Amino acid sequence: MSEIHFEALRADLDQLSVPRGEVRHLRWLVPPLAIGRTASGDFEVFIRGAEIHAVSPLVKRHLQHGEWRPEAGGAQFSANRIVLPSAQHFASVAALIAIELVRSGIATSGGIQKAFSDVEPIIEMAIRRGALSENIVIGLIGELSVLRQLLLLGKSRSNSMLRYLNFWQGWQEGTRDFRIGDHSIEVKTTRSESAIHQFSGLHQLEPMQQPSGAMEHLYIMSFGLAASSVMGETLPSIVNSIVTLLSTAAEGSDLANEFLRRVSLYGCQSGGGYAHQTMLGWAAYGTRYTHTYIPRLYRIEDPAMRLLRRDMLDDTFVQAKGLSFTVHFPDQVSAFNPVPKWESELDRVIKFSDVI
Repeated sequence: MSEIHFEALRADLDQLSVPRGEVRHLRWLVPPLAIGRTASGDFEVFIRGAEIHAVSPLVKRHLQHGEWRPEAGGAQFSANRIVLPSAQHFASVAALIAIELVRSGIATSGGIQKAFSDVEPIIEMAIRRGALSENIVIGLIGELSVLRQLLLLGKSRSNSMLRYLNFWQGWQEGTRDFRIGDHSIEVKTTRSESAIHQFSGLHQLEPMQQPSGAMEHLYIMSFGLAASSVMGETLPSIVNSIVTLLSTAAEGSDLANEFLRRVSLYGCQSGGGYAHQTMLGWAAYGTRYTHTYIPRLYRIEDPAMRLLRRDMLDDTFVQAKGLSFTVHFPDQVSAFNPVPKWESELDRVIKFSDVI
């Protein structure tokens, strides 16, 4: 195997067909190492043996140790697995990883962990282009938490659920996360135990004039999310819950498929997006997240909100364009800010906006 060149292995993987059903096609390169392909088209790199350990947090999220089968009815084998997306160029990435593992001595006695550690930087670079970062994952979970609540409100009404789905704008770049008439919501997530959030510009905190001529009513929805091994929700589980809600609507599966399309576009400007139907079983998306504090919905127009304003910069050398900053929102700004119950406030906003 050490004499096989990249192009030869790459051509071999091109011939590795996509199987049907709950099977996978495998190519064993050396006894501890195989490359597989699943029914979803994903490429898998298997390192047989005991659990290995990654240094990179990103690689650690994608590394999964378990029992696997080469095909339906085949004998199980214990191995570490890394999944790469189905896009054809990832055949080249899988080939590169495999060749470097062999060159690093993965087939030698006791060489599995050492070879993996040597090649881990290459694996990290490959994964970075194939999956969402954890920051984007928790951002998406935050937005989907709001969307699910809106859809639950819509389920009790006779209107089209598409209208409620369309409230979510965060899957598109450069817009508010949610627009409900003249009301808008920017969703922020943090892994902190306090509402400490990063802002990419003053525009995220500045109400804007609407096409109707009215001034925008802007809210900040604050979530604190931390990884948990025993409780909370994963990204696939919250996506599944929304698919179930949408599937019960009159529009049925078409609406659910449109939702999944929009989810797949979220954050894809930084790499690959989350394709639910093929990635729901990926180890990288199997992390549970639980709340570090009760979610809060802040009203920006409250006079008690002590925020940076554009006019404050007029007498300084600081330019608003390109400015980024951190805001630490207190637990309580004023008597009714954050709102006592964010779910009830969403219901009030929908009714007030006359969008139903």
